[in-house]
Amino acid sequence: METAHLVELIDAHKRAYGVSESELARRIGITRQNLHLWRTHGLRGLPARTTLDGMAAELRLPYVQVLEAALRDAAYLDTTGHVTTTEKHA
Repeated sequence: METAHLVELIDAHKRAYGVSESELARRIGITRQNLHLWRTHGLRGLPARTTLDGMAAELRLPYVQVLEAALRDAAYLDTTGHVTTTEKHA
């Protein structure tokens, strides 16, 4: 099974529990603007551990599931779950 993107996990939670984007962002520990940027521009880097912990707790998901989604979105994992590497050739 392919790892979901963070915003897909967030959207599934919003649909299931009827919470607003602003309220969900607050509960996770990020701003609504930051959540909007994730949605429109993707992740530019891996969120802080405390953010991922907050997201896992609020979304009622295992931490590893949230971490995998973040790693995939930040391009640390490819779509198959393998670590991506960049090799420099001399």
